[in-house]
Amino acid sequence: MKILFKKFDELTSKEAWEIFKNRSEVFNVEQEWLSCEIDENDLKATHLIIRNDENDLIAYLRIFEVDENNVTLGRVLTPQKFRGLGLGKILLENAVKWINENWPNKKLSISAQYRLLNFYRSFGFVEDSEIYDDEGIDHIKMVLKK
Repeated sequence: MKILFKKFDELTSKEAWEIFKNRSEVFNVEQEWLSCEIDENDLKATHLIIRNDENDLIAYLRIFEVDENNVTLGRVLTPQKFRGLGLGKILLENAVKWINENWPNKKLSISAQYRLLNFYRSFGFVEDSEIYDDEGIDHIKMVLKK
């Protein structure tokens, strides 16, 4: 297993395509999220990619600064054929560790899909809002307790 952290300008064109393809399959096709999920935050994000020994993208998320005091992560995914292997846990553990090393004094907050509330709680995230609708999918803001 390879765990990679890359800024957008460090991604090869194939890696960028692979990320956007997987995000489109998960968020637009599977979850029927009708918004364009590629945005300007991709340009400033650090992209966390996990690959297996066959070099397949098996888990992904992006991390970026919101402002001088806050950082977030999102677009968390595991392609369908790699689900159920505990990759989400590995992904989040590595993301939180990287954020703590690179931005130790920043608050980490996320916009989590509500159905994943307990998953994020298991990493120390706590609710920071009421449930809200984001293009037909229930979400909740959460903050990592330090």
